[in-house]
Amino acid sequence: MTNDSFELIGAARRAAEKAWRDGYAYTKAGIMLDDLPPEDERPRTLFEEDTAKRDRLMGALDAINGKYVTWTAVTGSQGFKREWKLRSKMRSPAWTTDIAEAPIVSAR
Repeated sequence: MTNDSFELIGAARRAAEKAWRDGYAYTKAGIMLDDLPPEDERPRTLFEEDTAKRDRLMGALDAINGKYVTWTAVTGSQGFKREWKLRSKMRSPAWTTDIAEAPIVSAR
């Protein structure tokens, strides 16, 4: 169990490579991970490496993305050009989380 972006990306790549089958059409998909445990609450292993450097790096990435715009600092495997655009025409309305999508009602 981890909240380390580099470990999560590595695990996702290994899973995708294992699942890949030639001859099938694939499309880009996103995965949202929610409720990741804080670093100090995750279970430890007996042979775990010291992660102080990695923790500082992750903290720096989070600070940069928090101060500026999300996706300001990303890993190289995420790519640098965003040549694709999010297609959300089939997305359900977000009435409960986005006030701009709430229906407008008027009474006369």
